[in-house]
Amino acid sequence: MARIYVPANADMLRTLAGTGELKPVSAVHTVTSWLRREAPDAVEEDLEYTAFADAALASIPLLAGGVPRRIVVSADVPDDRVAEHAEGTGADFGGHVKLKRVAAVHADDAEAAEEVARALAADEPDLDAVEAHVLDWYAPSEIQDFLAALG
Repeated sequence: MARIYVPANADMLRTLAGTGELKPVSAVHTVTSWLRREAPDAVEEDLEYTAFADAALASIPLLAGGVPRRIVVSADVPDDRVAEHAEGTGADFGGHVKLKRVAAVHADDAEAAEEVARALAADEPDLDAVEAHVLDWYAPSEIQDFLAALG
């Protein structure tokens, strides 16, 4: 099994909660062979955080016109469904992520949402300011509660 980090938005999360499936609309992120070669002394947790952070950054373009909160869905999927890109943490994923495969959902809190909204409105967004915020962790069973809190 491979752990993937799926860049998402609130609408995608609603679909996951409602249908039990999520279709990534862009590359997913994962600990790739390239990342392991680039950071041979890194511990697994640091490699995973790099892939996760890349997914959080990749979620920003998905937020235009919607709820300004970065969302990342972490899921464990069969290795043979993940095709790594030549460089970076990006990968193509064939198929849908099933809710039963979701390990966690990560999302910005309200304070971070203000920073994300500023970044979305700016000609030259301050991505460092956005990335300074740590995404909150939610268990799959808490997705409905999180969505209800969004309104």
